[in-house]
Amino acid sequence: MQENVPASYLPDDGPDLVHPLPELHYPEEINVADELVDRHVREGRGDNVAIRFEDEEITYDELQTRVNQLGNALAGQGVEPGDRVVVRFTNRPEAVISCLAIQKIGAVPLPSMKLLRAKELIHIINNAEASMVVVYDGLLEEITEALPDLDTVDDVVVVQRNGVEHDHLDYDELTEAADDDLDAHPTSRDDLALMLYTSGTTGQPKGATHTHRQVLATADSYARYCLNVTEDDVFGGNPPLPFAYGYGDLLTFPLRFGATSSLVENASPADLLEAVEKHEITILCSIPTAFNQILAKHPDGPDEYETDSLRLAVSAGEPLTHSTFNKFKDSYGVEIYDGIGTTEMLHIFVSHREGEEIDPGATGYPVPGYECRVIDPDTGEELPRGEAGLLAVRGPTGISYWNRPKKQDEALVDGWSLPGDIYVHREDGRLEYKSREDDLIVSSGYNIPGPEVEAVLEEREEVSEVAVVGSPDEERGQVVKAFVVVSEDATPGDELTETLQNHVKNTLAPYKYPRRIEFTDELPRTETGKIQRVKLRERERQQYED
Repeated sequence: MQENVPASYLPDDGPDLVHPLPELHYPEEINVADELVDRHVREGRGDNVAIRFEDEEITYDELQTRVNQLGNALAGQGVEPGDRVVVRFTNRPEAVISCLAIQKIGAVPLPSMKLLRAKELIHIINNAEASMVVVYDGLLEEITEALPDLDTVDDVVVVQRNGVEHDHLDYDELTEAADDDLDAHPTSRDDLALMLYTSGTTGQPKGATHTHRQVLATADSYARYCLNVTEDDVFGGNPPLPFAYGYGDLLTFPLRFGATSSLVENASPADLLEAVEKHEITILCSIPTAFNQILAKHPDGPDEYETDSLRLAVSAGEPLTHSTFNKFKDSYGVEIYDGIGTTEMLHIFVSHREGEEIDPGATGYPVPGYECRVIDPDTGEELPRGEAGLLAVRGPTGISYWNRPKKQDEALVDGWSLPGDIYVHREDGRLEYKSREDDLIVSSGYNIPGPEVEAVLEEREEVSEVAVVGSPDEERGQVVKAFVVVSEDATPGDELTETLQNHVKNTLAPYKYPRRIEFTDELPRTETGKIQRVKLRERERQQYED
């Protein structure tokens, strides 16, 4: 078995953490599972519905029982406080139960993306030194392939729902035989409560660590102050639970406020709309691509589905364009609150607040509890308002990598976390997104944010999806290149290329127009839906060198 994590784990070279809100002042001893489940039962909310899944409703009383049984079962199999336990599921109730049970006994859940292959799992699991895997049988195959190369895994627990045969521990047998009474382990607020691995859009996945109070802080800052959550809310959407964004939206936020989480497996646009109607979702959380797919594939969605329960929507993962914001508001009568967050920061730290005027051209203001600066990437000095630079953030969460000292050092400046985004801090106080640091295109000395060009191209009805990157060029160093997926009624070719180029020239400074446009059937994406521009850039670089 791997070495346990010491109590109150915080790296010596970690970020400066600040807790300016009264809600962020947690007692020295606190357990996130106790706060998200047991507290509601103690305070009389046990009959509230915690989870809706298909036709099933799980109350907080029932959730507590299931968490306690699994927690006792895992402890009986030798899981100790500080152990890392892989949780590999689609968006199902057992995923939530597993994470909470692991946290309740003082161990650390490590949710795993469902599309990861054996080679990727080997790297992550060995890097984290995980002792156990709890896995849905529909996702068992890659674990089985990886097992011979896993150095520290002692046991695998399988949730059998599809009849997949296995010779591992059975989840149902373990929980049915376990006691349903369990006191939360007396964890410190600075003990690890969650590990999430980055999606690897810019290299090998890195383990991001989060403590008990950091998990709670995402709800007590962003969800409380920006979304105004109450126990009457129902959160729903399609972000995977192993995605930091999904973990907050579908686990931490609803359960922090005694509200309800609507879980949908492998959600298509139609599945999401059906869940809004069936589960009466009030806060719909997704990414811009999914909102665009809802609009494109179900133009009559508000007539086909009952969506009056919606009071707002939340978007993250990719920049939200004016076009998507306006179309969704016109169709569904609710505003989409854009936000920027990262796996390392755990959730959104820049956003507008519900009830305030939204400027779709900006991400918003620092979330209450956070501070933001825009700095010169070379000197670290704060830049004047209106100048583009590197975003630096400080708050109740920050970047703490698992056993990656070089990356840890690169991610901080004077204790402030550097998520890797280029922003402008405007005179009105709003922060306006320009690009990821590595998405900035430098052409003939001009700095051109790729997402800015993408947003303009998306205004054209001929464009379904688009990604813009810098393509190597002997004369200019780089030129702007757009990869375009056309809509059903559009015809790719020279005429459309000229139309799109002219549209950008007439909207932005002419030097920003895409000198090259390539029409493609699809764009490379991560499992969370983010466009992998790094793959497009690498392909362009290889073609240039060949």
